[in-house]
Amino acid sequence: MTVRPYVPQDRERVLELFESDRLPGRPAVTDSMLGHVLAGCCPGDAAASLLEEPRTDVAVDRSGEVVGGIGWAVRAQGSDGLLLWLHCVEDDQMIAGVLVRHMLEQAGRRTVHAFQAPTAISFAGLPVRNRRGTAVALEAAGFSRQDGWSYLHHRLDTLRRLPYEVIDITESADPYGWYVRLREKDGTHVGRAVVSQPVEGTAVLEWITLAPQPDGTGHILLQQCLAHLADRGVRELTLLLDTPADHTDHSWGPVRDLHQHAGFHEIDQLHPYIRRP
Repeated sequence: MTVRPYVPQDRERVLELFESDRLPGRPAVTDSMLGHVLAGCCPGDAAASLLEEPRTDVAVDRSGEVVGGIGWAVRAQGSDGLLLWLHCVEDDQMIAGVLVRHMLEQAGRRTVHAFQAPTAISFAGLPVRNRRGTAVALEAAGFSRQDGWSYLHHRLDTLRRLPYEVIDITESADPYGWYVRLREKDGTHVGRAVVSQPVEGTAVLEWITLAPQPDGTGHILLQQCLAHLADRGVRELTLLLDTPADHTDHSWGPVRDLHQHAGFHEIDQLHPYIRRP
């Protein structure tokens, strides 16, 4: 196996690698998304200006087929390295290890942050369950797992329609997309939420706050909100909740319980990593 710089002829194969690791609730990877990933930024942000020459390298087997890829850079201000993304065939630990070692050799003696920032195709953090091979390769190379996020997912296309409107939605020009105001039938304000602009029927619940319900039925308010989002074409909704690096206790408290009762399920845990010289 050899590692070489990415060339345009690798585009289709790299897109396939991205697509094979796509989590439920994330939109299909497009050429436009790939362009932003190669540039080291997300659509609409200025992250690329903070990086020194983002690089993409690929791992190639004996037959010449691309079996993995890695994107990395060095911060323009400071000396830290950034492992932006890594994908490989069937999340093969050996291929991931080759790519990680290659990046470390090229980056030199410096602190390296892995999966610290979102890309155009993914949230920040490595999905440590679905990408176990990459997680093991990082840890074998001296990386330590950091606090991250629980990735929750809900399919809304099975929710029943509600007989009356209990939310007001304002479309915003900012990146978040929709500002949601949740109310009772009489107009009483009971909650607010921000939802990203849907892409191919998928959206992100950025945050939500609900008025306290003494009878513990806050999840019903959330379900009402989700049902109306479904009426507006949102088929899948994702959500991130903070989770510590060493979390093993499945008793997550009231916030987690609220979303579980409303129909969300944990797909994975997303964690960034750090390696100090």
